[in-house]
Amino acid sequence: MKKIAFSLLIIFTFFLSFVQGATISGSIYDLSLNKVKNAIIEVNSNPKQRIVALDGTYEIEIPIGKYTITATYQNNGGIMKAEENITVVDDGIYILDLFLYPYFDEEDLFEGLDINIKNPYPVQKEFNILWLLVPIAITMFVFLIILVKVNTRILKKEIEEEMHMADDDLKKILKLLRKNKGRLTQKEIRKEFPLSEAKISLMIAELESLGKIKKIKKGRGNIIVLKKK
Repeated sequence: MKKIAFSLLIIFTFFLSFVQGATISGSIYDLSLNKVKNAIIEVNSNPKQRIVALDGTYEIEIPIGKYTITATYQNNGGIMKAEENITVVDDGIYILDLFLYPYFDEEDLFEGLDINIKNPYPVQKEFNILWLLVPIAITMFVFLIILVKVNTRILKKEIEEEMHMADDDLKKILKLLRKNKGRLTQKEIRKEFPLSEAKISLMIAELESLGKIKKIKKGRGNIIVLKKK
């Protein structure tokens, strides 16, 4: 009887660990806060899960534990990637949106670079090849720094352009607050704009950083107050 009871306990424990888990779902956005279709979602669960978010959203089921969720999207413009860590402590539904950023692989910087070093002094057996390798290494290092700076400037310019495009929406939020005595809930603001909750939250955070509004936490929501000049 003891052996049977022990076996049943092991089976019950295994079954309990298997059924306890959670559903993780969310959307994938680019720098313009638009949904990205056909991104590849990976989770380092056991076994590893990998799905394609065809419509810009995903949903996966994982047991209790710590995981890293990665989203990768590739087109003619290059590779964009997002990575988030999540800890599942109980079963239920978790919402986790992923925001893609340009991804640069250091190995790609040297792809196609063919360096063929020949010894210009074959007769001099004591010639040290380091006298050639050192200047080449310095040149490559300088080239890498320049390339990284150029990519950084391009990325910064793209972000500035995206923020400039969002200025009109920011002004609309300020105008809406003025019409409502300078105070609205975040939920009320969202009803006036055909935008996602994530985009509205980013716009409100931007206005708060600019000192235009003040966000007050109340219960499960936020009250947005227009600051007086």
